[in-house]
Amino acid sequence: MSTIDPDTEHPSDQRTPAENRRRWWALGFILAGNLAVFAAVTMMNVALPQAQEELGFSDAAGAAVVTLYSLCFGAFMLLGGRLADVFGLRRCLATGLVGFAAASLIGGLAPTGEILLIARGLQGLSGALVAATALAMISVMFTHGPDRTRAFAVLGMVMGMGTAASFTLAGALVDGVSWQWVMLINVPLALVVAFGLVRTAPATPTTGHSNLGLGSALLVTAALGLLVFGFDRTSALGWSHPSAWGPLIGAVVLFTAFTVTLRRSAQPLIPLRLLADRHRITALTAVFVVGIGMFAGMFILTTFLQGILDYSALETGLAFLPFGVSAIATSQMIAALSRRVSTGVMLFSGLFLMAVATASFMLLGSDSTYLTGVLPAMLLLGAGGTIVMITGANAATLGAGADSGIASALVNSGQQIGAALGTALLTAIMTATTRHHLAQSDELTATLAGYRTASGVGAGILVVSAVAVLLLGRASHRR
Repeated sequence: MSTIDPDTEHPSDQRTPAENRRRWWALGFILAGNLAVFAAVTMMNVALPQAQEELGFSDAAGAAVVTLYSLCFGAFMLLGGRLADVFGLRRCLATGLVGFAAASLIGGLAPTGEILLIARGLQGLSGALVAATALAMISVMFTHGPDRTRAFAVLGMVMGMGTAASFTLAGALVDGVSWQWVMLINVPLALVVAFGLVRTAPATPTTGHSNLGLGSALLVTAALGLLVFGFDRTSALGWSHPSAWGPLIGAVVLFTAFTVTLRRSAQPLIPLRLLADRHRITALTAVFVVGIGMFAGMFILTTFLQGILDYSALETGLAFLPFGVSAIATSQMIAALSRRVSTGVMLFSGLFLMAVATASFMLLGSDSTYLTGVLPAMLLLGAGGTIVMITGANAATLGAGADSGIASALVNSGQQIGAALGTALLTAIMTATTRHHLAQSDELTATLAGYRTASGVGAGILVVSAVAVLLLGRASHRR
């Protein structure tokens, strides 16, 4: 299989100075919108305790406020990608941003927990349309050459620093104003970005397909929901309980049915030609695994900082800033590295750095300090995650053409699904281990044992995946 050199200019990239300026402005608006929908996950985590106290909903409803967004966001992204290919990237991106603003307004003004839950679900649905379209629009605007490499480097820098800064911003809003502003701040931001995109982003061709693959979308959405719910049940009931395994078995059945529909449909939700490219499969695999490593790692670090080191919400947010600094520094080096190192080696390196970071969590103890126990892991997670996300997003969307929307959706949904599954799996392992050790040790010792076991499993997943990605990348080059 031939490969395309990302640093070779392409005739379609020759634009007038005015057109070139406009697409860089469009990139800024796209990144702002994409960051807003991804930050909605982390920011609500910080605001949840105050929202729960004010609205008076249960712990179970509080967990649903977080998981409902992630589930809708990850599961509906594939359908969002198909909608973008059928109706146009710019139109769907602007529509998603307006919907996100409306849902954020409802959530910020919610008088009850039930209304907040509805708003979070609507946020997730509209956010999925934004995320599915944003990466595709970048890929279409920057098709080849050094500008494409720079655009994806800027994407990694903004998303890395923005994710870290979102913790700090949420903590400042919650402590300084109220939890509602974690939602309300999205309203003017999303509307301004939507207006800017309409003025600067180019119109894109559509596939003209009338079949949106709704049946397949419902199957994969239900399968993902059962999978996340099953891992959540194992955390609460243990791995041997029938109520935990039932949803997991159901998820396998639905995933099998989804695969069958892809093969039999004339216009499948995910065009099989996208999955026939080994370079793209390698990149998508790495992005899925980075979701497991990065978000599960951030979850473990957050619970350790607040539960063991007794950090406040704002202190926790500030503690994540080195993650963003590492992401910025790494993104500056990726353009040069990508000219000398193959995609497979880049992906392997990023996953391996994350594996080292996750393995270091096994050394955390009650006497650990931020500088010696947490900061090194923050820096490695930021560097490794940025390498994989920039390299993987570039490779997965390169040459997708009219399927850019669904290719972009596969990247973002893979990351989000990996994050949801990784967090649910490692949480279940951590909870089960802690419960087991409570019978023979004190609570602190049992809790630390849970951290160590979950971290060891996470590091093992990352190492195995890194080797698999490297071998898959080499196999694709031999074809």
